[in-house]
Amino acid sequence: MEKKTRSNFCETFCIIGFPDEIGIQNVQGRLGAKAGPVEFLKAFQKLNGKNQVQEKMLRSDLVSMGADLEANYKNSINRVELSAANSMVIAVGGGHDYAYPWIVGMNQEGSKKSKKGPVIGCINFDAHFDLRAYQPQMTSGSPFRRLIEEGWIEGKNLVEFGIQDHCNSPDLWDFAKKNKIKIIPFNTIRNGKAIASFRKVLAALKKNCDQILISLDLDALSLAFCPGVSAPQGEGFTAGEVFQMLEIAGSDRKVTSLGIFELSPALDFQNQTSRVAAQATWHFLNAKLYP
Repeated sequence: MEKKTRSNFCETFCIIGFPDEIGIQNVQGRLGAKAGPVEFLKAFQKLNGKNQVQEKMLRSDLVSMGADLEANYKNSINRVELSAANSMVIAVGGGHDYAYPWIVGMNQEGSKKSKKGPVIGCINFDAHFDLRAYQPQMTSGSPFRRLIEEGWIEGKNLVEFGIQDHCNSPDLWDFAKKNKIKIIPFNTIRNGKAIASFRKVLAALKKNCDQILISLDLDALSLAFCPGVSAPQGEGFTAGEVFQMLEIAGSDRKVTSLGIFELSPALDFQNQTSRVAAQATWHFLNAKLYP
């Protein structure tokens, strides 16, 4: 566990589930993430420990979903905004496109406290950029492009951490470069280099941002640890690496929210991915709530 030297910024947290996979369907991905939030909660509620993390949970909610994806986003933005007013938000998908309403909701709540609004940064653990075009339809591979083009986050304040070469087409690399997105390719942080690299990018991002959000697409981990995702990867982070990086993130006052995406129970093996997702969240919260 990382040494923590600062006081709590928040005494409670809430879990908001986005049980929807329309965005995955739109990109012709393997389905199953619609059931992710429910299975996540089942696994998370079984966790215990020396510190009573569960007692700090204010509530857990599932956003009501329908066939209209934009209406689903609107409902999700409202739920995040309301929840972030008095507790820390843990967002659970569903497809990774729900990073869009999560970050918009966090931004809108932060804007109530400042005329200029907060400068939000994000570190996205992912094998994929998720910078695909969102017209003519939004997909699970589109959230960060939409967030940048609508002005919710600047490219220079987005870190794509663990990107894998074979997962991303040349046009996405070009978009990332054009928008000054910080890219940490997975092949540069193999062999135990991930933790030090994460510390470095977090420290750099803190200089420019008021709040930092951590987005974990579970396909950033190797399928040996997380088989239950739409697009599993043969190589990726270990569970231990992710737990340690989330402890570092949780210990930092500027990190204000965590999102977990692409958990697909129907594609899982013995609830392995649900367990990893729940334990990753527990490590983050334990570091955040018990410094």
